[in-house]
Amino acid sequence: MEKIQEALDKRFRDHRVIFWYDEKKEFSEIFESLDIDQVEKIEVNSNEFEVKYKILKNSNSTKFLLYLPFEKPHNEENWLLDLELANHLFHTDQEAMFLQELGLDYYLKDLVSEHIEFFKSKERKQKLKTLLTKGDEQHEIRCKMLSVAFNTDTTNLDQFVQAYSSQLVVKSKDFDKPLDRFNLNDFFWSEIGKIYNYHSDKPSIYDFLLDLFQHNFVLGDNQNLSTESRLILSTWKNTIPYRDYFGEISEKVAGDIQVEEKLSSAQLDEIIGDDIFKLTDQRIIHELVSQLVDGNLSYDRVSAYIKRRENKFWYQEYSEFYNTIESGAQLIDLVKKYANYEFNNFDNGIKEYTNKYYQVDYAYRKFIWNYRLTKNNNVLQELAEKIEKIYNNSWLLPYNDNWQQLIDNIEAWPTDRIESQQGFFKNHVKPLLDKNQKLFVIISDALRFECGVELHEMIVSENRFESNLEFMVSSLPSYTQLGMASLLPHSGLEVKKGGDSLIVDQMSASGLKGRSKILQVNSGVRATTILAEDLMKMKTKSGGEGREFVKDHDLIYIYHNRIDKTGDDKTSEGKVFEAVADELIYLKDILRKISGLNGTNVFITADHGFIYQNQKLDESDFSLSEYEGDVWKENRRFVIGENLKGDKNTKKFNAAELNLNNENLEVLIPKSINRLRIKGAGSRFIHGGATPQEVIVPLLKTAVRKRTDTVSLVNIDIIKSTDRITTNILPVSFIQQDLVGEKILPRHIRAGIYAEDGELLSDQFTFQFDIEEGSERQREVKHQFHLSKKAGGKYKNQRVRLILEEPLEGTTKWKKYRDFYYTLNITFSSDFD
Repeated sequence: MEKIQEALDKRFRDHRVIFWYDEKKEFSEIFESLDIDQVEKIEVNSNEFEVKYKILKNSNSTKFLLYLPFEKPHNEENWLLDLELANHLFHTDQEAMFLQELGLDYYLKDLVSEHIEFFKSKERKQKLKTLLTKGDEQHEIRCKMLSVAFNTDTTNLDQFVQAYSSQLVVKSKDFDKPLDRFNLNDFFWSEIGKIYNYHSDKPSIYDFLLDLFQHNFVLGDNQNLSTESRLILSTWKNTIPYRDYFGEISEKVAGDIQVEEKLSSAQLDEIIGDDIFKLTDQRIIHELVSQLVDGNLSYDRVSAYIKRRENKFWYQEYSEFYNTIESGAQLIDLVKKYANYEFNNFDNGIKEYTNKYYQVDYAYRKFIWNYRLTKNNNVLQELAEKIEKIYNNSWLLPYNDNWQQLIDNIEAWPTDRIESQQGFFKNHVKPLLDKNQKLFVIISDALRFECGVELHEMIVSENRFESNLEFMVSSLPSYTQLGMASLLPHSGLEVKKGGDSLIVDQMSASGLKGRSKILQVNSGVRATTILAEDLMKMKTKSGGEGREFVKDHDLIYIYHNRIDKTGDDKTSEGKVFEAVADELIYLKDILRKISGLNGTNVFITADHGFIYQNQKLDESDFSLSEYEGDVWKENRRFVIGENLKGDKNTKKFNAAELNLNNENLEVLIPKSINRLRIKGAGSRFIHGGATPQEVIVPLLKTAVRKRTDTVSLVNIDIIKSTDRITTNILPVSFIQQDLVGEKILPRHIRAGIYAEDGELLSDQFTFQFDIEEGSERQREVKHQFHLSKKAGGKYKNQRVRLILEEPLEGTTKWKKYRDFYYTLNITFSSDFD
């Protein structure tokens, strides 16, 4: 009764007279009990003339509910037909009640009857009601019923397929029964047939998916599906609720249509653009490795192939593999490129290393790091072996053998020039302090030069920071105690007799307290030291301990030891490149912390660098040197003591040649990259010697700015030869307008063609524009957009937009970057494409 009362109340808002036929007299008691304000109830029972007279005689303000306990008469026998046609007919059959709840007209009764099970759920009706719009006809209503049944956000057929398929993946019990239960099965498959040209005597979602993947696979068989079928796969991979199911469906289909067999003999150029099966990526990776190992691929071609995979569905899963291959190809290319290196003198050798030769060590580090991320996957093993041989035998050893000739000929280690680590305070720190500027100095143990290059690139990629990259040549031997002491203000350095610790102007340079005292005595300003971990714990809010700490000091040395600690431990030295990756991120975090403490000027440097070789070392890598004398300290790369005697495998320096104040101190350095045989010490990660990798350290002079205009994202445009779309395929050329560099950063875009009402009419194209070299033509990226049938139907002759979007930082959402207008004018012949 309550529903009838509500329905009548609602109808009387718009109608004066309501007719209520009740053939079976099921609602007579309800009629008698109804009490509707300002409505007169009349039962019609052979009193039609009286009823008609009463209604017509009364003013228009009086409302009437006419209850007719019989079947609705034919028009020619209906005495009240004129009133009935001029007013409202109220129905109380189940279908009518459903229609009234939904605000739909009674002529749609047959639709409700056909799908009566769907309408028996209050929840389904409520969901459908939110989707309905005025003027919806049977086709639109059924589409919206499918949206409710599949629980999708839209009424797009491709999303129905995605939702249907997801239920297949999760193996939901009777996942395909709702279509039968709601009698929507025939409608659904007729729509699939109309749009995608799929026809079957016994249609099923998996049978359709088999045809769909087979038809759109570059090596698949033609299943006579429409070009529209391509859009299902394209949108599926970009639809967040269903993208994970795409992967599982793809793998199942791959096994059933024998994709691996089809790919076994495929060529790179043939499959490089395919984006349907994971096996395609595996085949591409296998082929890239094979051709690199055989020497048949250049770095440029490898890079181009990998760039084409970046916007593909499976790329993220295999990104470490692709990164490993690209770094390996780069290393091979660099070693060939720099094969004819020569050193004119020490200064020239340092300059050449910091300008270009460091790139080989950088590429090697990236290769090993990514290779380890792949869990040393077998598919990469042959390439890894080749890279090790090239890096160790064709680069690291011969390069440093040649470098050693310079070292053998120098009379003293260069400590008197501006690049010397021993002049750090005098040449770099003091000039800033003299200007009354506060300075933070971050010293990262074993941050070698090439690591500093990457850190520099990371810093300048953010609007908040500016960075200038320089270098210094560390003290020799290149070990922690001497390097840390060299960075302090001092008049003289002295190795403490009997060991390897340092005395600075009669003060111990060991530990934080020792270094802090030296700073306080020698710097001439309020100076102190702190461990990075302790600084990071301090609160940055006003009045907090961090702000107070910074306020009390003009010079703060901050120490962190992740790389050296990892590499110096024999059990963890294999993870040193992972430690580098973590350290670079941590150093950026320290910068942000300093910014939060209102710091501005920050120097980042190191005490020494290192050499690392991932492979197990050969006997030839260990020096056969037999040295003797009063040994104070020995490790793989140096010996400190008095009255030392070396041989042809070592280079000897005395204290004066190293600018140390000891009278009789001598140092032996193994030549090139050779290691001394020291019991228990690690052998793959080493430092202390005189190679560029060990003695050249970065010096980043960083300014923390609270400004947002130091860098910008690269601009993207298109080459637009027409503003009309006349076929179902629209080729578009995207142009990266500038080269990516320190001040111009990459831009990630997603592009698609949309109607004015927001409907997506094409596949979506995603791409990372990060090209660093080449002409504008070489920065052109092409894509063919495939348009749906709606483009030539519902939206024909309308204006549409090619919209370029970019990610909204910190979210999964996108924001508009640019758009370009076109007019749809697709001809009928396009249906035959």
